[in-house]
This record gives sequence, C-alpha cells and structure tokens, in this order.
Amino acid sequence: MINWMGGWPAEGLLTEAEWQEKRQEASGTAAALAGAERQADTAKRLASLLGSGQLGPYWAPDGEIGQLMLADDADEALRLAAKALLRPGDAVLVERPTSRTALQLFARIGAIAYEVRGDGEGMDPAALAAALGSAKPRAVYVSLTCSDPAGSCWSEERRQALFRHCREAGVALLLDERQSLTCELAGNLAAGAAPGPAAVIGALPPSLVSGIRLGWLQWTGWSGGDRTFAPALPIRRPDREQAALEDREALLRYWSDTSPAPLLSTLRFIYRTRHALLAEQVDRVQIPGLSCSMPQAGSHMWLKLPDGLEAEPLLKASWLEGVLFQPGSGYFAGEADRSRLRLTPVHSDEREIKEGVRRLVQTILAFVGRSV
Repeated sequence: MINWMGGWPAEGLLTEAEWQEKRQEASGTAAALAGAERQADTAKRLASLLGSGQLGPYWAPDGEIGQLMLADDADEALRLAAKALLRPGDAVLVERPTSRTALQLFARIGAIAYEVRGDGEGMDPAALAAALGSAKPRAVYVSLTCSDPAGSCWSEERRQALFRHCREAGVALLLDERQSLTCELAGNLAAGAAPGPAAVIGALPPSLVSGIRLGWLQWTGWSGGDRTFAPALPIRRPDREQAALEDREALLRYWSDTSPAPLLSTLRFIYRTRHALLAEQVDRVQIPGLSCSMPQAGSHMWLKLPDGLEAEPLLKASWLEGVLFQPGSGYFAGEADRSRLRLTPVHSDEREIKEGVRRLVQTILAFVGRSV
C-alpha cells in the first residue's frame, strides 16, 4: 500500500541510532528538572533558537518572541489556541482552500468558518475587509508561509494588508505556521508591521528527527478584554511527560552542538525533489484536465482531476489499486471543489512515487473509460 494521505515516516534524517544516543545524553538533565520548571526551561531555550532565525521564518513583533508554550505536536497547539480563543457561535475567517484539521476543530468548538476569496498570494485585501465588516469574526485563521493543502506562501503586500485590516478591526490572528520550517523564507514575519494580538502555531516537520514530535504555541499582543487568552496544557501521565521532556532536551542539546540549518536545508531539498518527480510523472501521462503544480513549501501536493471526476469515489477505487490520498472536499469551508485531492509524496522514494502515480493514473483512466 502506498499511503499518500499524510502521516509520519518511520525514519528521519537523524537516524534512530543517532537519536537514541542524543536522548541518552539528555536523560540526566531531564531528570534534574521538575514540574513547571521543565516546561519553562525548554520553552525558553526553544524561543532563543527561534529568535536566532536558525530554524527559518519566525514571529517576533517588536523583535520579541513573547510567550511560548510547548505541545506534543501542531494539532495539539492549534487545539489549545482555538479552545482558549473561540466560543460557540464565533466566526472565523479562513482561506479557500484551508486546513481540513482546522475546519474540523472549529466545527467541534461550534465556531463558524467563512471563506475569503484569494489566490496563491493570500486573501484578496478588498474581500478580507468586506468579510471583517460583515461576519464580525473573532479571528482570522491563515498560514502565511505554507498553506495546507496548496503549499502557497503569502506575498509581502497581502501579508501587510492582513495585519492592517485585522488590527483596525480588532480581530485576532490565528497563524498556523506548522510547515514554516520547510519554507525557504527567512527572517521575522512580523517585521515592518504592528500586528494586533496573535496566536502562532509552530512545529518540527515530519522526516526531520526520528521518533519525535514537537509543536509550540506562541502568543503576543494580548491584554485584558472580555476574554482572557490563557491556554492551559492538559495534565499527562508522569511517564509520558518525562519521555517528552527527554526528547525535547535531546533535540536542544543536538542543536546547541550542531546548527539545525544544514539538516533543514537537506529536508527542503528532499521535499522539492520528490514534489518535482511526482509533478513530472503526472505531466507525462497527458490526461486532459489532470494537473498538479509545485508547492512553494510543505509536504503536500494539490492535484486537479479531469472535469466530471470526483476524488471521493476515486479514492475507493484507488484503494483497491494500493494508493491512498486525501479527497479535497474536506479543505473547503464553503462550496467544495470535489475534483481536488491532496497527495503527500515526500516520505516516498523515487520508485514508490513512480509506481504510485502509475496506479493512480490507471485508476483515473478506468474512470474516464480509457486504458493504458
């Protein structure tokens, strides 16, 4: 089975043996810390690393990282932020398309997501201003450096317009930058602007370090008001907490000895290469209406099916051929484009990508009444 639905690879760029060695070295330090001191120490060191710019784009209004909370992964960080920020009936403005995970979370909270028209460079400023006035949202949820599923990056002009409109309307930013470390951009995303209150999600990308997941939640610009933005981490079993601490300590120790930049550069190269190979394989079959474009960053590809063909029934047939993907309908808050699907090929090698495209194309051709 070729699983392009997402997930995490079995191995990272840092091998399991290397990782266990780093983890063993860190176990003594982890045991010496206790309670809240553990979280605070690790968060402080990670904030320093983020602020140095070694990990890629970061969020630092007035040059300060602000408060940072560690989480098991990006999904948990987003869940903490959304639960603290939103209440049932609140409106949230989102891109078209946007994260399926975020839309599901907003629905569980009882918040209502409204799409704002835009393109690969971000939300249209006029459409955003109109939506802020009509929907009266509590927050605007976007991904500035790498959208899910399209992998697009906001232009500087659109980014500045977003900050300006949200600040003037008194609306918070909920920035999901979990894929920012796969982006070639560098520097402070908030530089040259005076954005209002923001909650920013960050995370280590899959494939980087074997066996470890780490997310973080950063919040800046919050003060008083009728709602206090005060996310609280869930209580975990002591053994799970200790294991997470050892992972984080090992990671920070590793990066204090070795810059993370070369590892991240290698990861970005692998992602680009595998995206390019998949796009090349799709283009070669020359099926009218079948297309995919190279993402600017991230681990996903957004594919358009021929007219009249929908991703959900295609998935059932594709599963029988041994290929899985995410149907695109779940990535829309408004009317869904059912001819879209999301592929995550970055954990597959060249042979598997070629074979996966062959199987997927065979399934598509069977649907449109042709054969290879």
